[in-house]
Amino acid sequence: MRHNVDMAEIMRRPHVVLALIEKEGKFALIRRRVATAKVEWAFPGGVVNEGESDEEAVKREAMDEVLLEVVVKEKLLERKHPNTFVEVMYFHCKPAGDTQLKIGEPDEISEAEWVDANEVLSRFTSDVHPIIRNFVLAHAKKG
Repeated sequence: MRHNVDMAEIMRRPHVVLALIEKEGKFALIRRRVATAKVEWAFPGGVVNEGESDEEAVKREAMDEVLLEVVVKEKLLERKHPNTFVEVMYFHCKPAGDTQLKIGEPDEISEAEWVDANEVLSRFTSDVHPIIRNFVLAHAKKG
């Protein structure tokens, strides 16, 4: 019976989704007012709410943080983050209409901007998984 309790606890653990919102060789990045686990600049994202699918959470977080409606293209990666040990899922997204970034959570976010793919990785102060690094670099404009 103890095994069932442990599994129930594991199933209730929050996990995080991140939206790699990409347009024309640029990605939407946010700057957190308070760096959590050494993360200052980040892709928009957050915790998946109970009863919410990962895709619904990605769309909600994009709207909450940068007031952008997005289309989820694909899940790129699922991993346990080496700094926070939280399960993180990365999703490739595209804007679905207006592409102007606006700060939707000013108490948490100080800046939101489209950053050229060539510069994205230099903004991060934490580990970037090789799959995400390669994905970002593959979208950099050539020339």
